[in-house]
Amino acid sequence: MSAQVWLGLVFLVLIVIWIVELVWIARSAESWGHDALTMVSGAAIFFVLAAPVALLAPGLVQRVAAVWEALVRPLGTRARQRRQNTPRLVMPGKTVLLEQERIRIGRYQNNDIVIDHPTVSAYHAELVRRPDGRYELHDRESRNGTRINGTPVRQAILRDGDQITLGAITVHYLEGSKTVEALNRGGVPLRRR
Repeated sequence: MSAQVWLGLVFLVLIVIWIVELVWIARSAESWGHDALTMVSGAAIFFVLAAPVALLAPGLVQRVAAVWEALVRPLGTRARQRRQNTPRLVMPGKTVLLEQERIRIGRYQNNDIVIDHPTVSAYHAELVRRPDGRYELHDRESRNGTRINGTPVRQAILRDGDQITLGAITVHYLEGSKTVEALNRGGVPLRRR
């Protein structure tokens, strides 16, 4: 065999050893009292010496992991902030990000948001994005009506935290992450218009 083939085989064996070490570090990190992801991300840079370095210098591994986190966090933070600032409807069983100009809501399958409930009309309501970025809700002459925070409406500009009731189904309109956190803690208080 040529030297190039031998070099390739040696490199392949070293990669296998490295992967086995990283798996071992991930499984052992909890018993060492460390976070598995932190230990693996910090040790990975040491290639085949990952396991010895993790055992002998866990502080060094954690400092390397902190550097990786500082480099990667800004990328994930921007995407997370963009998602958190995207208006959404939170309804039983799902959250829908509102990213279109017009969003039709109703019981029929050709709506953008389908709510399969007998009290929701076939084409119950529509959300329209205004030039200022806010959404306006339009009732489409639904049989059981549309209410915002308990008040019947034909059309209204939505505000963060509004409770929209379509027939007997209630959804929340959220714009910011603070409201999402409040909803996850047990609900958003009704706002009076």
